[in-house]
This record gives sequence, structure tokens and C-alpha cells, in this order.
Amino acid sequence: MKNWTWIFILGVGMILAGPLGAEFQQGYPTYDEMMNEVQALADQHPDLVRIKEYGKSVEGRTLLFLHISRDHSVKRPAAMICANIHGNEMIGNRMALAIASRLVEDDGKDPWIGSLLDKMEFWINPCINPDGFYKTVEMVQAGDYRGHRKNAHDVDLNRNFTMPGPRRLKINWAGSPDPESSNYHGPHQASEPEVQALEAFLYEHPVFASINYHSVVGVLFPARCLSRCCVRRTRDMGRAYQEHQPNVRYTYMRWPKWVDTFTGEMEDLQYWEHGTLAIDIELGKPGMNKKDWGRKESFFQFNPRDIDFWIENDRDAAIHAMERAYEITGGKPIPPRERCLSRCP
Repeated sequence: MKNWTWIFILGVGMILAGPLGAEFQQGYPTYDEMMNEVQALADQHPDLVRIKEYGKSVEGRTLLFLHISRDHSVKRPAAMICANIHGNEMIGNRMALAIASRLVEDDGKDPWIGSLLDKMEFWINPCINPDGFYKTVEMVQAGDYRGHRKNAHDVDLNRNFTMPGPRRLKINWAGSPDPESSNYHGPHQASEPEVQALEAFLYEHPVFASINYHSVVGVLFPARCLSRCCVRRTRDMGRAYQEHQPNVRYTYMRWPKWVDTFTGEMEDLQYWEHGTLAIDIELGKPGMNKKDWGRKESFFQFNPRDIDFWIENDRDAAIHAMERAYEITGGKPIPPRERCLSRCP
């Protein structure tokens, strides 16, 4: 009788828990499932995809890029897609991997994709902050829907990059010295292993254009521009993105000069140190998932329930933006002498 009781209890438990390996939230994988997706993409397309490990996180998780190239023995102009620098903004991870899948699965089927892979290669980083990703899953499963924005040292990685100039504004969003702040910039610039590894990668692998995915306000933020030429180039790249959004067209946002400042964000380092046309794209729109706003910083405030809607809206838009950036730059990083020009050559 006791055995039958335990079988019944275990059976009910399995029904309530769902199948083994089930998603932790609808459409969003656990960390291990996400890494399995990455490996599967490389295994299924060995001719196009290589996994490039470039470092380790605070807790020892692998930092990686998917390198997508028609011929890995030939160096082509490089474009970059990054996501999930904030652990709880998982829609960026879904978008980055959707872009990778589009490129490798439609090569040979879609002439447009084939033409792009003929002339450029892609470096796609689906998760800059794996510790934050892992911790978000852990917290949400335990009922804390805030997730974990920062890394395992509680540093906002997107306020920790080496700054091209001083942080002029002492306001929270520009980077805070308070460890309790969601925008804590860390004890010093590039203090975190995730940032150190990515900065080293950028020196070794020049890229002409980069999109860094965040969420959730439907805005395109370019790197801080101090010249008309920079403004023109990044706006043209952003316009190509906007023009190919079928559902929701985002706003291109440039901060007024009096409030603009270096903050330790990745895009500023990319443009000023490496000559990369770099844009931060906030996926989604203000007020998204309002019915889920019962909890402060709910997981679904940052991550849409209808993932497919946003992938349709943004996946090809990102690839079009890279194509336009290639036309603007000739597939080369902008030389130092041109980064501050008032008029583009």
C-alpha cells in the first residue's frame, strides 16, 4: 500500500512539474537549454558555424561567440550582434539566436542571405552575462520575478567598459558608485572578467558594425556622437533597421548634448576605440505586458510573452541594418582620423 501511495504522489508531482527539460517560462529556456541550442546550431551547420570561446565569467561559465562565415579560412568584413548583457533581459538572447538561425538555415535558400555571407561574416554573442542569465532562471523559479540584471559581483556590465572620456553626469543611469544600484559601475573601469574578455576580443577582431540588444522600450540608442559625420552614419544604419520593422517601428533616440555623457557602455568603447558603428537597441515597447506588472520588475516587464511577434519584427531588420552599415563603411571600421569629422568624406 505504501508503494502505491508513493507512486501516486510521484505521478501527481510529475504532472504538476511538467515534462523533463520543460521551459522555465513559455518560450524562454534555462541556461543549460540555451547552451544546448548554441551547440546544436554549430553541430547542424559545421560548414558555417564555429563556437569561439573568449573567456570565463565570474562563476566560471563560458563566454562565447558564434562565428558565422562562408569560409573560415577567408577573413571577411565582420559584423557583430550581442545580447543579454543584463541577465534578466532574455528577449535579446532569443533575438540573437534567431538571427544566427536565419543566417545559417537560409543560406542557399534565400539569395539575399547568400549575398551577405558572400561578402561579410558575423560574430554573434547570445549571452554576454551568463551568470546573470543563470541567476535569473534560478530566481524566477523560486518565485522572485525580478531576475538578476547584474553579474555575479553585482556590477552592471554595461556601465563597466573602459570609457573614452569622463562621466560628466553623476546620475544613476549614467553609472552609479553605489553597489546597491542597478547601474553600479563597479570598483573601477573594466574591473569585471566578462568586460575584460570582451574588450580583448574587440582588439583582436575588428568589426565595422554592431548591434547590442537590450529591452524593453522600443528605442535605438547610438554610441555617443560628437560630430555630424558620426550622427549621419549611425542614423543611416538605424533608419535601415526602422524601415524593415513590419509590426512596430522603434524611435531613433539621440540624447541632447547637455545630458549626453560617457557611461561605461559597450557602444561608446566600440565607436571611439575601434571605429565600429554601434547601436544599442531596446526591444519591445513601453507598457508591454501591462497585465504582468503585479510585481516590481516582473520578468515579463522585460520579456514579451509573444516572442515570435518580436522576432518577426526585428530579426531581418538587424540584418538589413548590417547591410546598410557595410555600404556606409565599405565593410571597414572607421579610421581614427574620421571619427570626429564634421563632414563625412
